[in-house]
Amino acid sequence: MADRRAAVLRVAAVLRVAAVGAVPLLGGCAQNLDLGILYAAPGKYDYLRCEDLPARLSTAIGREKQLTDLIARANQEPGGQVVGSAAYSADLAQARAEQKMLRQTAVDKNCGPIEPPPPGAAPAAAPAAPPRTTGRPPTRTQ
Repeated sequence: MADRRAAVLRVAAVLRVAAVGAVPLLGGCAQNLDLGILYAAPGKYDYLRCEDLPARLSTAIGREKQLTDLIARANQEPGGQVVGSAAYSADLAQARAEQKMLRQTAVDKNCGPIEPPPPGAAPAAAPAAPPRTTGRPPTRTQ
């Protein structure tokens, strides 16, 4: 009876040590979870053309900036961190998830870069189209 009790105590001690050792390891895994993907439906932007993606990305980036500004302003008030987190965290996660989905859609469709130009940068001029030729010499009409 004493041997069995000692064995149970040893097993319990080993399990406690294992649990204490696993907490930091599992905490590191939880930190790397990307829960923002829950806020954007997969395939939501698949129907868009490549030309439409930069405008949508600019809108999502603007929304993220607006929300981070609102959170920063709320954090200046007493208790504002709790209020800002409760009020804006879901919207902020959705804006970030939309950006991620838009960028992934651009990669999947081979659209090239869709990032908007930085603020204050002059828009790049489109290259001039070469004149159309038919490959035949011009004909004279009278």
